Amino acid sequence: MQYSQPLHPVSLRLLCILCAVYLLTGLLDHHLWKYEDAVHIGVAWDMVQRGHWLQPHLAGEVWREAPLYYWLSASFGQLLGGLLEFHNAARLATAFFGGIALYAIGHAAAIYRSGRDAYVRFDAAAPLLLIGAPGLLLPMHEAQPMIAVLAGHALAYWGLARLPQQRGAGLLLAVGLIVTALAGGLDALLPLAGLLLLPLFTPWRSRNSLQGLLIAALLAGGVISVAATQLNLPGFNLGIRQYASQNHFELLAWFAWPSLPLALWPLWLYRRQLGQIALPLLGTVSALIWYLLCADARNLPALPLLVPFALLGALGAGRLRRGAANALDWFGMMTFTLVGVIIWLAEIALMTGTPPKLYKNITRLIPGFEADWTIIAWVFALIISALWLLIIFGSRRSPWRGTTDWACGMVLIWCLFAALWIPQVDYGKSYEPMSRQIAAKLRQDKPVCVASMGLGDAQRAVLDYEAGLITQRGSKSKSCDWLLVQGQPRRSPKIDTDWTKVWEGARPSDREEYYYLFKR
Repeated sequence: MQYSQPLHPVSLRLLCILCAVYLLTGLLDHHLWKYEDAVHIGVAWDMVQRGHWLQPHLAGEVWREAPLYYWLSASFGQLLGGLLEFHNAARLATAFFGGIALYAIGHAAAIYRSGRDAYVRFDAAAPLLLIGAPGLLLPMHEAQPMIAVLAGHALAYWGLARLPQQRGAGLLLAVGLIVTALAGGLDALLPLAGLLLLPLFTPWRSRNSLQGLLIAALLAGGVISVAATQLNLPGFNLGIRQYASQNHFELLAWFAWPSLPLALWPLWLYRRQLGQIALPLLGTVSALIWYLLCADARNLPALPLLVPFALLGALGAGRLRRGAANALDWFGMMTFTLVGVIIWLAEIALMTGTPPKLYKNITRLIPGFEADWTIIAWVFALIISALWLLIIFGSRRSPWRGTTDWACGMVLIWCLFAALWIPQVDYGKSYEPMSRQIAAKLRQDKPVCVASMGLGDAQRAVLDYEAGLITQRGSKSKSCDWLLVQGQPRRSPKIDTDWTKVWEGARPSDREEYYYLFKR
């Protein structure tokens, strides 16, 4: 049995509010986090400080990645530097590209859905599914060029969806391909490779489609070719790196929920007419093959899967049977209610010391953290919790309910976490206090050269950003009078006897990384 189907899962006004809250909450109120956030802000900082706009650098060394995201990130940091700290302003590039991705996928899904159920100008289900993906939550709230790649893919799908009706959509497809290449290098185009088979299907064999594809190929090919030579874009890394492992499938089990299970339903609905879902189906197969055979089982390489998953899921979300819709909705409500209760319990334990066991476990993770109780944060958290209860008991029954409530739950629980726990997480993940301690030691003698040993890219980026310190590696480091070593706790590194240790320390919550500062 099926529900009577409303045209939209939510109003467009509510969707805009939900997307804005999702994109901005937790983006502007923390320092540089290990690893991705620190590295990418470090590259944008280097652009502003040293003018390396054409070839990105990190802490004085060439950083061989595509520059588009860093251009925008550095520009935001420079333009809004008087209003926000550089790292907060720089992260707005993520919100910008995230907004493009949500906007483009909504239009792509609307074109694909029109003519099947009813005509819609914008399909809210697709951006709701994208918002609801747990794997997108952290990348969307840090400095992350893969979000620009995601936006490029969404624009490409939008252009391809419009091609059968309008050959001018080839320009939109070209823009998507150019954004993808300039943000992620030529490798970022590989998950789209399967879409080259679209002309095998009737809608894309029309004159409009073929002319649009030709326009896109000429325009995108020309721009990307020039960029590849002038900007040294990372090239194609073809070939199978490994075979699919259990880790790949375990990540998919939670990464793209609820898009992945919903994407399976249209495969059954259109099992005798697969040509009608050719665009998202080919995109899914292509991105899945690339991920399983050519990418590591990690969060970031799996991001290109989210766009075709969301397009397929949007087709199936509105046609769920009553039992499936209720099951998805029940699972979402139980999951986010449990997560919300855990967040509240942990916050109360940290503030009051009760229950003692939970308090002990939390303080073990963030030793030395001084809880700062603020009434504004608690009032905001209470409002968020009340809104979630209102959604649980007040949302109307429809096939869209599971999709809508899952996206709302993801946004509200993230807001609850940001209100109560961002300071604690920032305390544990930020390098700022440690960098300032090192800078204070170095400032006494104003050293010209500091060598480094075992220091990672994130640590070098933070030292450059927080302390203005560029450490030297390789042959450049031999003449330095200071040496900074990343090692292990309670195991002083073995170095020449002419070095004297002047400082040692680590981030409060880090049990693996430990730093030693030596002077010759």
